[in-house]
Amino acid sequence: MNNQIFRNMSYGVYIVSTMDEGRATGCTANSAMQITSSPATVAISINHDNFTNECIKKFGKFSISILAEDSDPSLIGTFGFQSGRDKHKFLGVDFDIVADVPVINDSCGYVICKVIDTMETNTHTVFLGEVIEAEVLGQGRKAMTYAYYHNVIK
Repeated sequence: MNNQIFRNMSYGVYIVSTMDEGRATGCTANSAMQITSSPATVAISINHDNFTNECIKKFGKFSISILAEDSDPSLIGTFGFQSGRDKHKFLGVDFDIVADVPVINDSCGYVICKVIDTMETNTHTVFLGEVIEAEVLGQGRKAMTYAYYHNVIK
């Protein structure tokens, strides 16, 4: 199987965030999609080994901060290459708490969801979320795609 084909699929680069007993935590993700527009519902996929998975299950809410092409690329590494079990990933990151969950300000927008269902795969949990809040940040910023990340940033 040629895994390069997955870079041709259209999806973005996101920071998925939640809370861990009052502390903001999150991870880099590339699997987020709208399921329905009314009621607004989205799905994300988070690896079982990822601390964020455990925290979303406990807290029951998550945010998706949609990174822009001009977002600080270090955000991807900060949230993607270390565990929230060991490191407070939000230290030094510009963020706000909206509807009780953290959102990254250096993004083109965010979606906040309440978990309404889950589906387990061998390696990941798919969280289905009812959208309770959403906002566009920085008008005109272009959302970063996974292909852009691989071709330009990485």
